[in-house]
Amino acid sequence: MFKIKDIKIYNIGLPLRQTIHMSNITIERSNSILVRVKSSDGDFGWGEAAASLSMTGESSVGMIQAINYMKEILVGVEIQSYESISNLVQTSIYGNAAAKSSIEAALIDLFARTQKKSFSEIIGKIKRSDLPIIWRIAGSENEIEEAKKKRDEGFKAFKIKVGAKTIKEDLQRAERLRVALGNEVQLTADGNAGYNRKSALLFCSLIDKAGLDYMEQPVNGYDIKTMKACNELMSTALSADEGIHSLEDLSIHKDMNAAEGASLKLIKFGSIKNLLGAIDFMKDNNMHVNISGKAGDSSISAACIGHISKVVNKLDWFSNVSIQYLADDIILNPMSIRDGKLMINPGLGLGVEVDEEKIEKYAI
Repeated sequence: MFKIKDIKIYNIGLPLRQTIHMSNITIERSNSILVRVKSSDGDFGWGEAAASLSMTGESSVGMIQAINYMKEILVGVEIQSYESISNLVQTSIYGNAAAKSSIEAALIDLFARTQKKSFSEIIGKIKRSDLPIIWRIAGSENEIEEAKKKRDEGFKAFKIKVGAKTIKEDLQRAERLRVALGNEVQLTADGNAGYNRKSALLFCSLIDKAGLDYMEQPVNGYDIKTMKACNELMSTALSADEGIHSLEDLSIHKDMNAAEGASLKLIKFGSIKNLLGAIDFMKDNNMHVNISGKAGDSSISAACIGHISKVVNKLDWFSNVSIQYLADDIILNPMSIRDGKLMINPGLGLGVEVDEEKIEKYAI
């Protein structure tokens, strides 16, 4: 138990090892909001949420305003249990899922530290220790050689970013990568909602020959009718991402046969409780599950994804973090990726110790 003494907000942008080319966006630097919650005893907890107008409708400026609003409600409140945290955060403001998720994660991190437990021990029952993660293939000139190197390092899941090139070129990329990597790895293509209906239908009508395990979100998240039409054209499994922000969204996609699985992000659900409930629904309905962060997230987000991944009831499409693409990070005890798996730091809470000098260095 602890009393919330202060909540501090940081707006940061971390440098990437290389530019990320997606269907309708190019990312050269990340943008995240960090939240530090301080207890009356002087302990700290950390949370992070990426700013993404296209994903959640929340800019960094808007998130800061929302968190400041919540701060006025939360400071001075005594936290008695893990269960009380979600209700407290969710009822503090309407909407603003990403902003809520950053405060909730910070509060859980702090609560776990006070209870002398890890983050995952607080939020659920640990079901797995191995956490394979996905390697992103984003259109570099030597992407096949790079992917083969990563496969040899132990990665067994790869995601091809498509949409920045022509449909023919992207399908050829997928076919070549499948041949180069073999059939033992999981290989998917992600459209990042970048295709219009006509292009999406064309792409999906030709996708089966590429040898992919699944295709992710070819069209705008609101266009469930086209998702359904795409799914009917292909034997390859179809995953939703931008179209999933709640259990209700999952239920609609399932009922319409518009997706056979989904990529779930905490910034879209706003609450770990909501996210875990969605995964229970997916398990019950034989849907495939991926848990993902946003491009450019720091180790705070990666640790949170890792701890959530340890307790979920299903994770057959693995997890997706971004620390492997960062040119620099903001923690004193760097997390690692070994044999294609995320190594979560031991310790209390999230297990990360933040370097506040780095935060000042990358402040926006």
